[in-house]
Amino acid sequence: MKEKVEATELVTMRGFTEAFWRLYSQGGQTQEDVYLTLDGIYFARFREHRFKSFDAFRKRRNRSIKKKK
Repeated sequence: MKEKVEATELVTMRGFTEAFWRLYSQGGQTQEDVYLTLDGIYFARFREHRFKSFDAFRKRRNRSIKKKK
C-alpha cells in the first residue's frame, strides 16, 4: 500500500468504497487483501469491524452500483 488512508475516510460506504478502488487500482493485492487492509485500519481506530466480512462488503458494494444504473 503506497497511499495513506485515514480511518475517518472509511466511516461512510462511499468513502470506504472509494478508498477500496484507489488501493486496488495500485495493483499487487487481491480485492480481499485490500478489504482486509482497510478493515484493519478501521478496526485499529474504532475497535470494531466496518463490515462483517469481505463477502458482506462485496454484496453491499455491488448493490450500490446496481442502484446507480
